[in-house]
Amino acid sequence: MKNISIKDYEEIRKVVQLYTEGGNKSSEIMKPAFHKNATINGDPIQGLFDAVDKAGETNSKAIVDVLDVVNDVAAVRITMEDWHGENFVDFHLLRKDETGWKIVAKVFTETK
Repeated sequence: MKNISIKDYEEIRKVVQLYTEGGNKSSEIMKPAFHKNATINGDPIQGLFDAVDKAGETNSKAIVDVLDVVNDVAAVRITMEDWHGENFVDFHLLRKDETGWKIVAKVFTETK
């Protein structure tokens, strides 16, 4: 990671923490982490919000790796275990604008 400030790194981690906490509780917690036009596997992000709310609360664990940051773009990998008995690896792309860092795209796959 070149030219990333500690402040940016901490802000990126906070945004991703909203996502992981919300995934365990409610989409209302995670919504502020996402850009209004964000996508999940190419589809509107509302599908994620609906799935989280339908599934209900859980107690999954996540490891977050900030893979790279270049100026106002960041890539993050999230390894999530036991989200309602399933395991996932997510890749999130974030963009920084005048309001701060937001997730603009989430792509995921289920792992065994």
